[in-house]
Amino acid sequence: MCFRYMIGATVLLGLVLFAQAAPTSLWDIDDARSAVKLEILVDKAGGFTEIEYHIDPATVPAAVRAAMDKLHPGGPFTAAERERNDGVLYFELSREVGGFEVEAMFTPEGKLHSEEVTVAADSVAPEVRAALAKALPQGKVTAWEEIRDSQRALVEYHVKVDHGGRHWKVMMSTAGAITGSVRVAPAAIEGPTPLPR
Repeated sequence: MCFRYMIGATVLLGLVLFAQAAPTSLWDIDDARSAVKLEILVDKAGGFTEIEYHIDPATVPAAVRAAMDKLHPGGPFTAAERERNDGVLYFELSREVGGFEVEAMFTPEGKLHSEEVTVAADSVAPEVRAALAKALPQGKVTAWEEIRDSQRALVEYHVKVDHGGRHWKVMMSTAGAITGSVRVAPAAIEGPTPLPR
């Protein structure tokens, strides 16, 4: 099991303490200081496997904003992230389309990498819903997400579930096999840092 920590902006300036613990390919202290929120995926050994910096959508490269407008035209962007996967820099933009959240991840040049599309439960294959209900019979699903690759083909589902007073993200194959899970937990990090000017 992995833990995904959600860290709010009020504690971001104390993240200096983590700079030495995280691999330099994942960590950018300047991005951490300017982010609105962070998501840090930690493995069983306590290592950082992924850091997502939530940023102002206006700071995302113009090519990425244009690509999102072409792919999913609509209203304003609701969120943005900057992250590295396997050493490659990506930007993610979110917006509401047809009443559902759509997140699309792009290279800085605007090439699509993947999408997370929130969908209605009845659009998810029955075997996927049944497998989740069997694995977490007391769980309450709060969101079903289709994960699509760069060709927009469905490759898996991510399911957000409240269970036992905790929040989980369950990864599932399109056939209904559970391929992984993470528990989402709030966290606060404090440490010395200069005051803003």
